[in-house]
Amino acid sequence: HFLRAAALLSWFLPDEMKDPAGVLAELAGVWDLVAHGHEWNLIWWTVFSRMARHNPQEVVPALQPLLPRLFDALLRTIGVPTGKSAPSRPDRTGWPGDLAWLVEGRNAKKDCVRKFCRMAVYTLGPDSATWAHMTTLLSYTAPFFHPLNEGDHTSSLLQLLSLMSLNYAKRVGIEAGRHSVKKPWKGAYKLTAEDSERLVETLLPLTLTAFASKDSTTQFLTSQGIKDLSSVCPDKVTPKVLEMLLPAIENVMRPHEVVGAIMLTSTMASQLLRVEGGLDMIGQVLRLTVAGVDLNDPGKTMYTFRMLMSILSQVPLMDPADLPPGSSKPETLYGLQEWAVEMIDRVFSVLDNVPSLKKGFYMGQVLSATLGRFFDAFLGQMSPTLRSMAVHRIARRVTQNLCPPAQKYVGCIVDSAVYASPQEALRLLLPPLCDKVAPGGALNASESEVVYYTHMLGHCLKRAGPHSAPYAARLEGVIGCVAMHDEKKYSKEGQKLLRKYLRGLVDVLPADFRSLPPARWDANGVIVGDYAECCGVRQPPSDCSVGFRIPTPDCLARARAIVDKFSAPALA
Repeated sequence: HFLRAAALLSWFLPDEMKDPAGVLAELAGVWDLVAHGHEWNLIWWTVFSRMARHNPQEVVPALQPLLPRLFDALLRTIGVPTGKSAPSRPDRTGWPGDLAWLVEGRNAKKDCVRKFCRMAVYTLGPDSATWAHMTTLLSYTAPFFHPLNEGDHTSSLLQLLSLMSLNYAKRVGIEAGRHSVKKPWKGAYKLTAEDSERLVETLLPLTLTAFASKDSTTQFLTSQGIKDLSSVCPDKVTPKVLEMLLPAIENVMRPHEVVGAIMLTSTMASQLLRVEGGLDMIGQVLRLTVAGVDLNDPGKTMYTFRMLMSILSQVPLMDPADLPPGSSKPETLYGLQEWAVEMIDRVFSVLDNVPSLKKGFYMGQVLSATLGRFFDAFLGQMSPTLRSMAVHRIARRVTQNLCPPAQKYVGCIVDSAVYASPQEALRLLLPPLCDKVAPGGALNASESEVVYYTHMLGHCLKRAGPHSAPYAARLEGVIGCVAMHDEKKYSKEGQKLLRKYLRGLVDVLPADFRSLPPARWDANGVIVGDYAECCGVRQPPSDCSVGFRIPTPDCLARARAIVDKFSAPALA
């Protein structure tokens, strides 16, 4: 209800008004009528924030007398301890009965901090006392940013830091023309480099202190804040991040620091790649985070995969032998083969040793959400030499005699390998898998092997497209043995295999997942130009040219023939 009230008030206030300062004074008087609570503050801070953004030249001077009371109300909203074991809530006792419905909002406290940070950032200027009051507030609350402090105030303090950084970065982007807004920004004052340095000097120490927390939510919020601070003042922030990342990732005795450093690397990958030595540091991080795929820590595994996907979206994995003459060859490239082998073996060792990845098991949820996307990026960004080595490694692990329990997740890896290098992957996988399911045209005697390898065959064909044509006769023979079997345990997997085969023949898929535009790759999949200049580059939407793999007439004809062949017995 209180959000509707704020929306109605904002709706009745036009962007262009005759006397915004007078209107603000009247609204401030209404704000003072009722004892201040989170919900009541949210209504009026929403309105004040809107007025400050849309009419800064008139509203900011009129807002100055209110600033002491506004910051005092913010401090009460955050609710830092004042020495009492159970502080009273006077804001709950002074409500008139007909306004009691306003206190039902559950997230009013968080929304109050969010609206206040927006209002504070858009009132910054040489003639405004906003920054002086904010500095005083932060100096008072600084002891409560310690990672060992806990309480209801903790999330509000973290939100204060992250949203101050975020809104400041947005305002800098708007003033520089990098962000589009519905209404053009008409601020009387443009933020300077000195303002950004002052903000960083004030907020960064508190953010780094809070970053040492053992709580993953705290680490995520502070890593976002550090990223925003680095975008407005990279010279002050990025060196400090570089100093702390590697020691934190190497500190195996403090796993929460490892997870925090992984999250921060994921968030700041693009900024780190722009600084001198950033690419070499990223190479060291890649080698260290192999251990992040941890059977006993699903959370760390999830953050590791996300970090690697963030890096791989900006760093092509090139073998030095594949680079064109004259291109730079950083030391990082000479360890990529070993790292790729270690990463593949590490993932398979986790899949081999997890006793159960059934629904409800947290590691299973992590792998379902990230494993397939990671291997798509991992194999898609590789040069031909590296990709060939990786596909051979995957094929050898998949076709071995051991049948791990995690067939769904091994299938995701097979699917990605075929998608990245269809001809080579199918050559290495399809013949041995067909032999394991139906050697000599007769079904394998081992039930577990038939079910497992039929499942792997389905993942091989899911995105194979026209490249499965040389194996069509053998595949149809295997499908006939399994899909038309009398026992349900075989026919069920065989029917899944048939559906995936048809899907692979008729599906329209993106051509690749590489980060650079097609003009930066030659016909052999090698980067054109200098390697170092290609790292940290993302395609803007205006330059994106997405190609698709379209089903060929032969694929459609084969799909039609397969449908006719296997549907006739069922219809009969």
